[in-house]
Amino acid sequence: MSAVLVSLGLFGVLCAIFRLLHLSIYAGEPKLVYKEGSQFIKSILDLCLIFKEVYLPPLIWGKSGHLQTFIYAKLGRVQSPYPKGERCSVLMPDGATMTYDVFEPHKAHSSNGDYTMVLCPGIANSSETSYICTFVHYAQERGYRVAVLNHLGALSSTPLTSSRMFTYGGTEEYGAMVEEVMRTYPDTKLLGVGFSMGGNVVVKYVGEDNSRQEDFLCVMSLCQGYDAEQAIELAKDWVHLRRMYGYVMTSNQKKMLRRHYDMLLGKDVQEKYDIDPEQVLASTSLYELDEAYSRRRAGFKSVEEYHRTHSCRGYMDQITLPMFLLNAEDDPLVPPPLVDIGKEYAKSHPYSLLVETRHGGHLGFFESGILTPDPITWLDRSALQYAEAIVTLYSTNKLPHIKSKLA
Repeated sequence: MSAVLVSLGLFGVLCAIFRLLHLSIYAGEPKLVYKEGSQFIKSILDLCLIFKEVYLPPLIWGKSGHLQTFIYAKLGRVQSPYPKGERCSVLMPDGATMTYDVFEPHKAHSSNGDYTMVLCPGIANSSETSYICTFVHYAQERGYRVAVLNHLGALSSTPLTSSRMFTYGGTEEYGAMVEEVMRTYPDTKLLGVGFSMGGNVVVKYVGEDNSRQEDFLCVMSLCQGYDAEQAIELAKDWVHLRRMYGYVMTSNQKKMLRRHYDMLLGKDVQEKYDIDPEQVLASTSLYELDEAYSRRRAGFKSVEEYHRTHSCRGYMDQITLPMFLLNAEDDPLVPPPLVDIGKEYAKSHPYSLLVETRHGGHLGFFESGILTPDPITWLDRSALQYAEAIVTLYSTNKLPHIKSKLA
């Protein structure tokens, strides 16, 4: 009898593991969302075979969005290289010191053109974050220069020189980097790349002013949520552990506030912006933190106004550039209602493509192997393959509205 109970117990545990790891869900080709009849997207898909192939995550754990997200966040990339770049800085009008790193290509691009990816990392990340390092190295190997923004406050080695840190949708620092890159490399063509929160920043930047799109060939937004106001509201829910993820992100921002306490939470800041540091450091959610600190420091009357203003959603319709939007169905931070915003945009704009994979989590997208995945992720490969397609169309004068100097 006891042997039977043990067997049943073991069977129950195996079934639970099988269910938790989503092993019953088969891997498949990504969903592609775009405007019906778009010849431009047809050209892109002819050049991007990766979007027509099955994405195979690691066999044992890769179908769990939580594990993909956790491994990316805690362990970074496998065998991640650490490319060496040149750190540059710009003094902003309010006294903040913006820094970015420039990584030169390892070889000339196959088209003989000059292309620079201007990259905005995810929340509280920088050029030193492992997934950024992997992507940069991969792009360098394919002939791209990469400029990476370091979010204000993200680098422990770089002191703040003004009483503010990064915000969800503040585009001032990214814009300053773009301007400096174009001043230094006047003949280069830009490809905007944003990861998670960085995707919101990049899309918002090019949508705020149509003239900014002239120097860009395309925009790539990877794993963003499109609407900060709706995202913060959804983050209050425990469904798919979103509340837990929100707590972790809040804790990470509070670490930055503690690290730069004198500059960000000093007496002058408290009095000028009506900020109570005890309330700030007691926050357990992004909403609470934004109410106690972020919206006050940014000069907004309410959290809702702060989030609405910092979302790219209201600027997307102004963008006529080719856009590649990537999301995963099992991303615990970006649930379907947020992805639907990107889908609606892609369906109504002929140069936009949204790709949604069945697996990948948030910025994970590890692939192949049983336990140990490949060093290069599906996200890395798909973004670079899309970039190559854009450059191919540009160099043959087939990119809409933009004529190549190479043809």
